[in-house]
Amino acid sequence: MKICFVIDRYPPRPHSSIGSFVQKMARGLHARGHQVNVVELGDSHKEWDDSGVRVMTLRRSNVPYVGNLISRLRLRGWLHSRVMSGAVELIEAPDYMGFLPFGVGGCVTVVRLHLSDTAVRRCCGKRLARGIYYYERRNLIANRDWIAVSRHILELTESVFGVSPARSAVIYNALLPAATVQPKAMELPSRFVLNAGEVRPHKGVLVLAEAASEFLKQKPDVHLVFVGSVYEENGRPVSKDILDIVGPELSERVHILGRVDRETVLECMRRASVFAFPSRLEAFGFVLVEAMSCGLPVVCTNYPPGPELVEDGVTGLLADPLSPNDFSKKIICLLDNAELANRLAANARRLVAERFSFQRCMQETERFYEDCLRH
Repeated sequence: MKICFVIDRYPPRPHSSIGSFVQKMARGLHARGHQVNVVELGDSHKEWDDSGVRVMTLRRSNVPYVGNLISRLRLRGWLHSRVMSGAVELIEAPDYMGFLPFGVGGCVTVVRLHLSDTAVRRCCGKRLARGIYYYERRNLIANRDWIAVSRHILELTESVFGVSPARSAVIYNALLPAATVQPKAMELPSRFVLNAGEVRPHKGVLVLAEAASEFLKQKPDVHLVFVGSVYEENGRPVSKDILDIVGPELSERVHILGRVDRETVLECMRRASVFAFPSRLEAFGFVLVEAMSCGLPVVCTNYPPGPELVEDGVTGLLADPLSPNDFSKKIICLLDNAELANRLAANARRLVAERFSFQRCMQETERFYEDCLRH
């Protein structure tokens, strides 16, 4: 197949886990004999080779008011020329930001549902960005072949936009292999509860801070560690809200490390006692699966897609992300019961190896591509 991925930030540029996933998928499909291109929007035009994958950066327009439209038309024009020349027969683009609202004729376009800006805003009760809402909805209408990274995100997308796919498949994100680079040595407490991901309210960090007010009091040797980018809400860093909630007596046992590289996150996971994941809004929960793969017992949100990924009492514990007390009790349960924690962690590690392998994700993606091309 002749495949082209559309992405906004491709490594080594600063990127999210989605950027890493697209890079791994592009390289993997190339290794399996497919012709793979990647196109992204950036500050300047650039073309380069990434282990056999051709990467094109198109200059993003900064023209006031119409820059987003110009950028999308520029992207569509580049893709159309490649389709017409026979260099591309299938395009994969993400749902967020709606990069292809007008479609690209002459080829199949698959949209992978990660989590749209519109869905985030609607679920968090925030005002919609009307321009992005238009692009994201038009992207789904114009391109009706969808891969969803969870059953939950497929149903949420249909509900939020009022659009249904012609063909769809649920293909869980793959766990990416850890790099061989050793992380920098970090000073970490000997016993701690870990939260990784964005430090922002809808990720449940304030609920976890309230829970910490309980479990830190009961467990004087336990600390709480947050790893991930710290966001601001109403001009105030969320980290300050966390420290205010736990109070001055406990705040010295709360560590907010900020954004670190993936190898350091994995090192924190390998050294933690419990992973707490109280997020209220996820498409998949990538860091949760990574924690499970590291043999770390997890307390996970019972909001979707949590129950898709964690079986309560078998591969982890589920808790109400609106209840600090519930999260605190479940965390204490794992801190107090090493036998239970070890059993859940071992079960979770086996599940991840079977269900979230990269080979499985790539093979299921290939089958869906082939089905779309046949029709």
